[in-house]
Amino acid sequence: MTESVAAAVDHVDLADPRVFADPDHHRYFRHLRDHDPLHWNPAGVEPGFWSVTRYEDCAAVQKDSVTFSSAGTNVLGQQRWTGDEGSGRMLTHTDGERHTELRRIVNQSFTPRAVAGLEPYLRSVIGQSLDQALEEGEVDFVDTVALLPVASIAALLGVPQEDWPLLLKLTSAAFGSADQEVQTSPNARVSAAVAHSQLLLYCQDLMEQRRASPRDDILTRLGEAQRSGQLSEEGAMLFLDLLLLGGNETTRHGAVGALLALIEFPQQWQLLRADRRLLNSAVAEVLRYVSPSKHVLRRAERDIELHGRRISAGQDVAVWHFSANRDERAFTDPNVFDIERKPNAHLALGSGPHYCLGASLATLELAVYLDELCNKVASAAVAAPPALLATSVISGFKNLRVRLRSA
Repeated sequence: MTESVAAAVDHVDLADPRVFADPDHHRYFRHLRDHDPLHWNPAGVEPGFWSVTRYEDCAAVQKDSVTFSSAGTNVLGQQRWTGDEGSGRMLTHTDGERHTELRRIVNQSFTPRAVAGLEPYLRSVIGQSLDQALEEGEVDFVDTVALLPVASIAALLGVPQEDWPLLLKLTSAAFGSADQEVQTSPNARVSAAVAHSQLLLYCQDLMEQRRASPRDDILTRLGEAQRSGQLSEEGAMLFLDLLLLGGNETTRHGAVGALLALIEFPQQWQLLRADRRLLNSAVAEVLRYVSPSKHVLRRAERDIELHGRRISAGQDVAVWHFSANRDERAFTDPNVFDIERKPNAHLALGSGPHYCLGASLATLELAVYLDELCNKVASAAVAAPPALLATSVISGFKNLRVRLRSA
């Protein structure tokens, strides 16, 4: 690593969302993995925090929920200043028995068997979007795949199709509000807060509809958990808010990142088109290479030493699993997109007790998407340099203009 990058890292605030709009932000994390694997980020945009960037450390922190608690704010962002209303109440913000209890409420809706029934529906949604894109020739692919995850999570939740554009708008603002182009208010913090508030109000309305007319869906199960005392009314709405957010942004941008990877490594595209038995390993490689979710935040419950430095009780630790997925200690040629990579024990879906609840849904979405892409599109070319979202939370795109060629 050059001295210039080393000097730059000393002045980079990893809490500043603008850092991640730089297409080469991976260079900072390469330096940290090699030279500063437990990095202290001093107070700046946010209060100070530690960062772990190596695969082994990221996996260990996520698995040890006794030492590293999820009960506080679980990502960098404005909640670290204002407080997080989900702390200790949401699935992502709890540990131990309470986490298990919350997970059990909706777990049956996210099993491989439960989500498998969505495949024909997802194939239709994706196919129509790709057909329209091919007809136009040149498109912003962020728009092309925008409704893929909205359609799937909405189907599980029972959200009416006419409300999909609203969910897309609000989840984009809630996750990407640090980027001015997706803000719904002039101030980033206000934009995120407003978007979350509107989502909660929408969720409240849906819950009231299900009380009057139960169905076999997640909304009804949350209502049942409310009646049994497992969830408060606010807890049920927070749960629904979490599912809407988590089920939308990461998969959508993962699909965009997948196309860009296939463009950059065209031999992998041709390999997949020739042999669909590689779909599962291709999905795993997309998750590793793109890493749609960049980090999670944990809070130390006790003093602990790592790499010769002390993390004190009460300090926050950012677990950069997108960096772990590019760790040369864990993956051969990690910056190469290889759909035949084996083994591929990526951390894109987390590890330990907080392994992604929607993992089966996310992998199904990406598998159907890649299959339909190979069926309908022979190749693609970037028409303009992609623009990344300014956010530390997801590996997201503001736009990716591409020209598509029919298969």
